[in-house]
Amino acid sequence: MTESPPVPPISTFVVRFWREWSAASPRWRGRIEHVQSGQSVAFLGLDGMLDFVRSFGAMPDDESQPAKEDGIGGSRAAGLAPR
Repeated sequence: MTESPPVPPISTFVVRFWREWSAASPRWRGRIEHVQSGQSVAFLGLDGMLDFVRSFGAMPDDESQPAKEDGIGGSRAAGLAPR
């Protein structure tokens, strides 16, 4: 049986969300930064943000996915755009 890698003792993330308005329709965007490493990415949906958190082992891959009713994660979910 393979054990999952240990979770780092501290993982701090700073998340910023904003809404962009356009003629087509408004959409949510965001940027997340892992404080300890200084790495950050821009994202277009909740899935992109959660993928970044998971990449640091701060959240198991098989953890239940949050509901996508808020329009942030929905079908428009996410690409990651490295800084």
